[in-house]
Order: sequence, then C-alpha cells, then structure tokens
Amino acid sequence: MALSVKNLSISLGSKEILLDESVGLADGSKVGLIGRNGVGKTTFLKAILGQVDYNGKIEFNGKAVYFSQQVDLDLNKTVCQTLGESATIHHQNQFEKKLHKIEQLLSRPEIHQDNNKVSKLMELYVELQAKIAKHQTLPPINKIKYALQTLEIKESWLNQSIGSLSTGQRAIIALAQILSSDADFLLLDEPTNHLDFKRLGILENHLRAFKGTVLMVTHDRYFLDSVCDTILKIENGKWIKYNGNYSAYIKTREATFKAQKAAYSLEEKYIAIQKDKIARLGKSPQKVKQGKYREKLLEKRKIIEKPDLDQSRFKTSFEATPINSVVILDLVDLCVGYEKPLISNINFNAGLGQRTVLIGENGIGKSTLFKTIEGRVSAISGKVILDSKAKLGYVDQELKDLTIKATLYDEIFSLFKDRAKTRQQLSMLGFVTDKDVSKPISQLSMGEKSRLNLLKILIKKPNLLLLDEPTNYLDIDACEIVENAFLNYNGAILAISHDRYFIEKIAQRILKVSNGTIKEIDKKMI
Repeated sequence: MALSVKNLSISLGSKEILLDESVGLADGSKVGLIGRNGVGKTTFLKAILGQVDYNGKIEFNGKAVYFSQQVDLDLNKTVCQTLGESATIHHQNQFEKKLHKIEQLLSRPEIHQDNNKVSKLMELYVELQAKIAKHQTLPPINKIKYALQTLEIKESWLNQSIGSLSTGQRAIIALAQILSSDADFLLLDEPTNHLDFKRLGILENHLRAFKGTVLMVTHDRYFLDSVCDTILKIENGKWIKYNGNYSAYIKTREATFKAQKAAYSLEEKYIAIQKDKIARLGKSPQKVKQGKYREKLLEKRKIIEKPDLDQSRFKTSFEATPINSVVILDLVDLCVGYEKPLISNINFNAGLGQRTVLIGENGIGKSTLFKTIEGRVSAISGKVILDSKAKLGYVDQELKDLTIKATLYDEIFSLFKDRAKTRQQLSMLGFVTDKDVSKPISQLSMGEKSRLNLLKILIKKPNLLLLDEPTNYLDIDACEIVENAFLNYNGAILAISHDRYFIEKIAQRILKVSNGTIKEIDKKMI
C-alpha cells in the first residue's frame, strides 16, 4: 500500500474539512483528487507531509515529493542553480524530530549515568544523521540532464534568474526538480496550470510511465482522462473512491445519482402512503395503539438522504458595457517585449462578440502581449488602438490584483460602496454567510481567489476581456459555469489558455504564437 489513511479528521479553525475518513492507495496507482474549491484538497496533501495538524493516522511508503500550485522558487537564483538543488524529499519517518528528541535526552544529566543507554542513543543519532545526509544530496547529473531534455528546457534559460522567467517557465523549472528527484510518491497540486501543450503532453507521458505512485489535484479534464486510473473525490467532508479515469468517474457518478434518486423517490412515496394509512386508522384505543406501533416502525427505518451531485453552488453571468463599434481593438504592426522583441509584426483586430484564444509555448510573450494591450508594459513599436468606448478588463493569471490582507467583503465593497449589492455579488459566487464574507483573502483556496478576482473585474462591466489562463485553479464545476457565462457574454474575449476543454468550447478563432510571430490556425491543428 503506497498510502494508508485511517480515521482522518482535519479542521481549519471551526471548519471541518474531513471527519473520520479512511482510504488506501495501491503502489503504482495514479490518483486524481477532485472536489469543489475550498473542500480541502490542498490541505489533505499538506497533511500527508505533516504540514497541517490532523487527528488519525497517515502512513506512506518510500520518499514523497510535493509540487505546490503556488510555485515557490528563489527569484534571485539562476535556473542552473535551482536545478542543481534537490526538491525537498519528505519521509514518513520524521528523522529531524527523532534527532531532536535524542538531543533532548542527551541533555539530561541522569541519562549519562547509564553508559549503555548513552551508547545506544549515540548510535541511533549517527544513523539518523546518515539517513538525512543521504536524502539531502544533490540529484544525480544524469537525472538533471533527463529533466532538462524531457521538459525541453533551453540552454538560453540556464543563466537567467528565476525572477526573469514567465509564470509558465517557473512551473517548468519546479517540475524539473520533481522529475529529477528519486521520489517514488509524487504529490502534485495543479501541475498542469501554466503549462503549454507540448509540456502537458510530456508530463502526461512521464506520469503514465512512472513506476511510483501519483496523487494529484487538477481540474484539467483531458489530463485526468489521460493519466489517472483512480478518482478520489472529497464531497461533503467525505471521500468517495472511483475506479477508472475521469470519464469513467462521470459515468459511474451519474448512474449512482440516478439510482439514489429512484431509491429516494420510492422511499418518499412509501412513507407518504404509511402516514396516510396511520391518519385514517380511526381514534379507538386499539386503532391509536396500532397507529403508534406503525409510527415507531417508520422511525426505525434507515433514512435515505436526498441525493446531491455536490456541484458548485454559485451562478454567474457577465455583462458588457454597451458599445456601437464593430471593432473594439486593433493592433497595428505591434512589437512587444522588453530589452529584446518577443513577438513582432502583430496585426490583429477583435470584433464585438468575438472569442479568440491565444496559444503557444511558455515564455514566448503571450502574457507580455496582454500587458502591452492593457498598458502595464510599453510597446517596442507599433500601435494598440482601443475604441473610445472600450472598457478593458484584464484577468491576470497570478491574481496580483487582489488585496491579500483584505476580507472578501472589503474587496468588493470598495467597488460598490453598497452593502446589499456587495453581499448579492458575493452570494452569486457561493460566499453567502457572514463568516464566508468576513474571511481574509489570504485564507482562501487558489480556486476561491480566482473566482473572487474574476468577480472584481467583471463588476466593472468591461466590453473587452483579456483572460490570462482564466480556468487555472477553478474546480471542474466552476470551469463549466464560467465557460457558459463566457458563451453568453456580448463583449469581445481575447484569452490565453492551454485548457483543451475550454478552448474546444469557447474559441471561435485560434492564434498561435511561434518563432516571434502570430498566425491564425484552424482549431483542428491544436
């Protein structure tokens, strides 16, 4: 068994994430951990590593390594320096804690009165130090080379600082650390976010061929289908385990829901019939006694709960400020970049009601183009022409426009200055109770932050949306709700995405960035 969890309970403040849950994962299994934003997926991964408090027992075999959805690399180090460092290996045997306990024992004078005990403690201390040193060594050169070749990390990146890379490039470097480790248990939190199509394919192939165990959180429906042989869903504080990939899970879930719905309906009818019979028994002592007996029988029946597909509760629609122009954005001979051009000779216009998706490898200038259109980065040459009545909304993939120290209520109230409207808008995203809205943004899951960020931008009713990886971090239900809202949006959309479901559903035009230029391609060519 790669992972054994028994009677696990986790609480965050007064919120119960899991209650007395048990599950086991077989060696070599590839497990997709799914569930709505905020149900505790990331918290569970951190519990496995001992980074959050919990009650119960968690045991795993071998060496585990963790990929965080918030890529946390030293921005001042070069790519070469970063790849030379080993990803942190986690052990079920917590060597450091044991070392600390031995040090505490050796500091007691009474221990030294027993030479045999001191000798055994010292032997164990040296043994534990050797084990720690073994797992703190740098990854073998051939493994680093493998990661470089596998993820197609270019030589030109190696001497660049991490801080100078795009978000997607940083994710690639963090994954390279994971792939070059000697871990046999991979805990991956949204590993597909920010990756281009090429690296998505590479990661899919690597994980399928990986002989160890994988437990990953991802909303990428194609990826779940391609890699996973098991789906573990967190639903209403409980785990439900499904055999097969995501498509198999959907079929099983729908069939189970239909069966539960039929059983619930039959039970409701049976109870209604019995209550009607009791009501018509009459008021003689014998009939009253008989009625009470039947009522007790009903009370003893096992309650069948009303079935629930546990889907995201929020609803949303996107309204655009009216505009009469046909063309809302015109890019003329535009060249974008920093010290050097990244994309040149960009000639493109966005029409009202048009949905365009921009694709291409990581680090080639897609986000820079958006920042240039929005005005955060100056164009090297050429023109960005916006209609005089254009109202631009920019959804940044790094969620930098949120005030992390503020509460949800504060963030939205600052835009409306109206309590009722603030609560109404937050309730549409599923933030309903006083406790929900008074929560600091810093305590939200990345998916919840993403929904809040989207709301903050759309409140202003933009008629031109620049969406940089808009489905990153959203749970699967939330993705579908947002996608449907985009389909009914009457402004113009220009989006960067590598979410294949999103592109298939949303895109009317596809623009591909490669070799410093942009070309329109057919959707079938993706």
